[in-house]
Formats: sequence, structure tokens, C-alpha cells
Amino acid sequence: MKLQLGILLIVMAVGLIGLSQSLFTVDEREQAIVLQLGQPVGKINEPGLHFKIPLVQDVRRFDRRILSVDPRPEQMVISSSSDSPLTKTLDGVVVPSTREEIVSGEPIIVDTFTRYRITDPLMFMKTLRTVYAANQRIESIMNDVTRGVLGNTTLRQLLSAEREDIMMDIRDRANKKTKEDQLGIEIVDTRIVRADLTPELRQSTVRRMISELRERATETRAKGAERALEIRSTAEKERTVILAEAGRDAQIKRGQGDEGAIKTYAAAFNKDKDFYEFTRSMEAYRNTLATPDTRLILSPNSEFFKHFRGE
Repeated sequence: MKLQLGILLIVMAVGLIGLSQSLFTVDEREQAIVLQLGQPVGKINEPGLHFKIPLVQDVRRFDRRILSVDPRPEQMVISSSSDSPLTKTLDGVVVPSTREEIVSGEPIIVDTFTRYRITDPLMFMKTLRTVYAANQRIESIMNDVTRGVLGNTTLRQLLSAEREDIMMDIRDRANKKTKEDQLGIEIVDTRIVRADLTPELRQSTVRRMISELRERATETRAKGAERALEIRSTAEKERTVILAEAGRDAQIKRGQGDEGAIKTYAAAFNKDKDFYEFTRSMEAYRNTLATPDTRLILSPNSEFFKHFRGE
């Protein structure tokens, strides 16, 4: 009896072990490939409880979530650009507006990251096998594609609203490459985190900006001086015209006054010649003898002193 019970327990234990080896679970974050003697025989995309043949079949699980690749910043070459004002924020620093003439071959530091997911686990297992190998392959692809795109991109485009289109172009080219290589993955997104000038290029850029700002300042001062000269010339011309017109009007008024005075004097002379002569003589005495220092050397019988003689 005890022997039968022992055998039953052994059979039950073997059955439980076999059952545990036959059952496996796949959660919502995973997708799995069933391998039979190393060869894929099934693909599981739905989460839940699944069966496999113990000892003969094995299960390889792959993450179905979005994975990331964040390579180190790389030095890349952008396209030549003439007359590209740097008015955008460069790594949080606002660069003054000026003409940036980057010579073809000048490098910049580019920092990117990529997000991808495994879309075909069987193809992924055949070509890449591990996530580490996938990250290395994607990093290489993204590096090549980014260099190719930025080689035809100017710094002005990279720092403007066109940056979004540039990143989409990089993503589309990378997806095309992964499909050609049958990697079983899809590039979900790629972003240029930072696009910075190299220290040498930054120094030369600052020097060019300073030189061009000085040139603009000189040009502005020259235009200001020219405008000031025009204003002064116009004001001087108007002043001359105003003074000339005022002098002309004064001469007219003075002439009119002299004409009135002459008429008055003539009328007085015609009315009383002796009184007019006496008045004119008194004016002459007053004007001539107004100061004590005045000396006159005249004959006592001179006509000038006739009123002193009572004539």
C-alpha cells in the first residue's frame, strides 16, 4: 500500500513538474517566440497563459515597449551657409542677430536620441538577437543618416522651425534603412537635443559678429552724420532765406519811414523856412557838441555859429 502511494506521489510530482514546464505566461509588456530545438515554431503577441512542449521547446521574450538609444554627442559637419542670421536660441543662449558665414567643412557638436520598438520579434531575433546589439546597430545607422541629412542642412535651418522637418527626415531615412536590413524594428522618433558650435567655431563666430556689428555701427553713424548734415544744411538755408526776407522787409520799412520823414521835413520847410533852419541847426549843435572832448576849429564868422551871434 505504501509502495503504491509512493509511486502515486512520484507520478503526481513528475506531472506537476511537466505541467509547470509546459505552461508559461506573457504579460502585456512582452512578446515571445517559441523555439523548438533552436528553430522558431510560433510567435506570441497576446498576453496571457500559453503552452509549450517541455524540454523540446523554449521561449524567447522581447520587450514590446518603446526602447531608447541615447548616443554620446558627435561632431558633425553642416552645409555651408551665407547670410544666415542667428536669431534663435542656441542651447538656451540667445545669439545676437548677424550674418553668419560658415565655411563648408566647419563642424558642430550634435546631441541626439532615438526611440524605437520591436515590430517583428522573429526577424529581430534572426538579425540582432539582443537589445544591446540592436542599440549598437541603431546608433550606427542614426549616426550615418544624421551626418547625411545635416550635410545638406544649414545652421540657420537647424535653428529654425525647419528643425522639426529635419528630424522627421532623419527618422524616415533611418526607418528605410532598418527595413532594407530587415531588423524587425521601427524608429518611432528621433530628436536633436543640442546643436552647438565647436569652441573654435564659436570663437571665430563671435569675432565675426563683433566685426560685423562694428561695421554696422560705423555705417549707422555715417548715415546719422549724413542725415545731420542734411538737416543742418536745410536749417542754414532756411535761416538765410528768413534773414534775407527780414532784411528786405526792414529796408522797405526803413525806406518808407525815410520817405515819410522827408515829406514831413519838406512840409515844415515850406511852411516856415526860418524855423526849419533853426531846428536843423539845433540838431547839428546837439550832435556836434554832445561830448566835452569835441573840438571845432572854425572861424568866428563861420555860418555854423550864426545863431550864437543872434543873427
